[in-house]
Amino acid sequence: MRLGLVTYMMAADWDLDTIIQKCQMLGFEGVELRTTHAHGVEVTLDQSQRQEVRKRFQDSDVVLWGLGTTCEYDSPDKTEVEENIRLTKEFIKLAADVGAVGVKVRPNKLHEKEGIPREKTLEQIGLAYRQCGIFAQDFGIELWMEVHGSGTSEPKCIHTIMEV
Repeated sequence: MRLGLVTYMMAADWDLDTIIQKCQMLGFEGVELRTTHAHGVEVTLDQSQRQEVRKRFQDSDVVLWGLGTTCEYDSPDKTEVEENIRLTKEFIKLAADVGAVGVKVRPNKLHEKEGIPREKTLEQIGLAYRQCGIFAQDFGIELWMEVHGSGTSEPKCIHTIMEV
């Protein structure tokens, strides 16, 4: 078994150097960087900054396992879904540039209370996830789905999403 760190809570306020230093010191072999946190590994980095992030991990004993995003595809607003797909693709490019293995997204929630059938939301999530997954393959990046959200975290829902 190998030990890794997700920076969602425990290291949310650490910069990249602190994350790498602490992971090495504590024996964490890999890290998933939760986006929008203090480490600063975001789609806004230019190519030289991306190469610097890659080098920092290559020069350490820590594997940059993944980027944990807040990208989600459940919204009834098609424009919002399209923006999340676009952003996911940007994170996939970032992951390839910085040497990460994968990118994590999340289904988030169902919208039955707003009158949208469960099946429609799950299909929408699945179609967006598939589109992003195909894009990720071209970059050699894995796309992961967090089991997350109200209703969508049920195994049956995740199964339906993955079958689309």
